[in-house]
Amino acid sequence: MTPPIRRPAPPVTGAPPAPARPSVEVITPDQYADRRSEPRTQCDDRGAMLFLSSRQVINCRILDQSASGARVAMENLDHIPAEIWLIDLDTAMVKRGSPAWSMANRMGLKFNFIQKMPDDGKRPAKVPPEVFEAWKRLSQPAATPDEDPDDDVLYFD
Repeated sequence: MTPPIRRPAPPVTGAPPAPARPSVEVITPDQYADRRSEPRTQCDDRGAMLFLSSRQVINCRILDQSASGARVAMENLDHIPAEIWLIDLDTAMVKRGSPAWSMANRMGLKFNFIQKMPDDGKRPAKVPPEVFEAWKRLSQPAATPDEDPDDDVLYFD
């Protein structure tokens, strides 16, 4: 059996077709800010990031958050670990996550664990002891400058 003979296609008259271009989506900055899968809530909560790998605690402000992530403002960091615990002092929540993006003094976090901290002072089973101790220490009310730590002490001459 002989193979079929292929003949070239007849020439096309008129203008040649334009080359196919890949479709490109142009995103403006205001559209980029809202490309999250869940709605975000603006806030200004006091927070701290705990890096278990180095036992480092970094104070931060939680600027906005959703059920799956948050945007925080902090001092410029030299090193960002893969796992970060975010302690939200205003809502008594601890959240474990990873960096989604970072800039000089801002970072986006993606959460994979969230725990409301109990009022009874007992550590939840899935919260590491280091995170629980940091939360207890950081959530203590700060002494006001006019309070004297020796107010409860009586001195006898």
